[in-house]
Amino acid sequence: MGKQKKNCIVFTPNDIAVEMLDLLKYTGDLLGKKVLENSCGEGHILMEIVARYIKDCRRNGYKDNQICSGLEQDIYGFEINENTYETCLYNLNDLLKNYSLPNINWNIRKEDALKAKLPPIFSYVVGNPPYITYSALSIEDRNYIKKNFSVCTEGKPDYYYAFIESAIKSLNENGRFVYLVPSNFFKTKFAQKLREYIQPTLHEIYDYKEKRIFETTLTSSAILVLDKSAIVSEVEYHDVVNNRIINIKKKNLVEKWIFAANGSQKKDNLKWIRFGDLFKASSAIATLYNEAYIIKPNSDEYKLIEKRVLRLAASPKSYANKKVEYIIFPYYYDKAGNVKRYSADEFGNRFPHTVLHLKRYSDKLKNRDSDKTATWFEYGRSQAISHLNQCKLLLSTLVTGKLKIYELDEYTIPYSGIYIVAKSGNSLSDAKRILESKDFLAYIKKVGINANGKSIRIAIQDINNYQFHEL
Repeated sequence: MGKQKKNCIVFTPNDIAVEMLDLLKYTGDLLGKKVLENSCGEGHILMEIVARYIKDCRRNGYKDNQICSGLEQDIYGFEINENTYETCLYNLNDLLKNYSLPNINWNIRKEDALKAKLPPIFSYVVGNPPYITYSALSIEDRNYIKKNFSVCTEGKPDYYYAFIESAIKSLNENGRFVYLVPSNFFKTKFAQKLREYIQPTLHEIYDYKEKRIFETTLTSSAILVLDKSAIVSEVEYHDVVNNRIINIKKKNLVEKWIFAANGSQKKDNLKWIRFGDLFKASSAIATLYNEAYIIKPNSDEYKLIEKRVLRLAASPKSYANKKVEYIIFPYYYDKAGNVKRYSADEFGNRFPHTVLHLKRYSDKLKNRDSDKTATWFEYGRSQAISHLNQCKLLLSTLVTGKLKIYELDEYTIPYSGIYIVAKSGNSLSDAKRILESKDFLAYIKKVGINANGKSIRIAIQDINNYQFHEL
């Protein structure tokens, strides 16, 4: 499969490996019970497994030859990277020396676990699968997981979704599963099938939220505990950062997983209003190649390009840094406020210097994954343009601490973040007041995705679906 997996190795810290095996209940009577780690890396979790296995067998009076035979038959691992695989074997053999045991024929395979057709024979499955986004996967890997794993058939699934399904399928009828995964799957659109797949056997969630587990990455992580031996109606949710436990009915975990105590839904006589009924949140325009369209003031490009085709540009980052930018706007609005498109000849005749500038990037522009109707000089995506010719609010998709909202006039074009316009008869000042409220901040902390550090990623749908009551 794709080469990118070699560049996405993040090993499990020892304290987390110990905690995962405790949650797995991998603690006693281990001889004869098979355990699998289907992406074992250098063996950080496997070494803890082997140490527990040996100690347990010796406590139960087994001889060394029985222990060695059991290690060969009961412990399975997969690692596709050759150097990492060799390191894993070295670490395991080195560990055996601490117990005065000889080297054995480990059942650790240098192959892709997703292609191994394992029977459902494992009492335990534990792991920290590769954290690879869909966009970073090769075309070959994308096609493979979509074809072979039900949780990956729709949208843009991350690579670890397939590892979770593969692991669950390998459990026996009483098997137990513990995985360390990015917590973004709780709420991302393309993880809906994954959430539905694991929900029946889900027992516990340990959510680390903004707490960093890995020193080299800001990925927000969670530990999942599944158990096929006992189907439960409630999930025990652990907020590790705040040392809080909530029991959540599975029937309340629909679409996005929002972790709130059972019965905490609104129960009052107030009239609740949906934000999206009064205002409209949308994605900023997407040129799909900002280098060609974003123009710095006083640059050679700014001096050359016709000023009639330029508008002030806005992104949450540029406004936070008080940075002035311009953007080429290859459209116009008629007197009724409807967006209009130039023909190629008309655009060339009206803005010849702009065409010369854009032609410097013509290959890049033509190779964008643009709308089918877009001409080479237009933005790659045009769905946001029709609502831009009015005053609007701009905010980032990432919220750290306080929500920052910027006010834009009707001529300024947002090229990053989320912009909000008022529907007829409503005021943007009201929208701003609602979005700056403590209630809205608490809401996005529930529905948003822990992105990196203490930041929360919010989606357009979350904003439009927010409900507030009349005062």
